[in-house]
Amino acid sequence: MGRELVVVTRERPDVASPYLTDAADRLLAHVRAPLLVEVPGETERLLGVRVDEPVWWVEIRAAADPPAAGRAAWRYAEDLAARHDGTVWFGART
Repeated sequence: MGRELVVVTRERPDVASPYLTDAADRLLAHVRAPLLVEVPGETERLLGVRVDEPVWWVEIRAAADPPAAGRAAWRYAEDLAARHDGTVWFGART
C-alpha cells in the first residue's frame, strides 16, 4: 500500500471496513473500521498533534498503483471528515 491517511472525528463515522475500487475493479484504498480513542494523550502520541479525546480514528490506506488511488483515498477522507466534524492527517504514524 502507498499512502496512509487518518481521519479523526468527533462523531462516530458511518462506515464499516470497505475496500474502494475503480470501474476496472482495481483496489484503490482500504478503509478500516472506526476505533474509539478515549485514552488521554493517545492521539497526540500517534499524530504528534494535541487532540482532545474521545475521538473516532479511521485509517485509510491508498494503494501505490494506480496513480488515481491516492486522489480517491484523499477525497474519501475529506468527505468523511466533513460529514463527521473531523480532520484528515496525511502520512500519520500508524
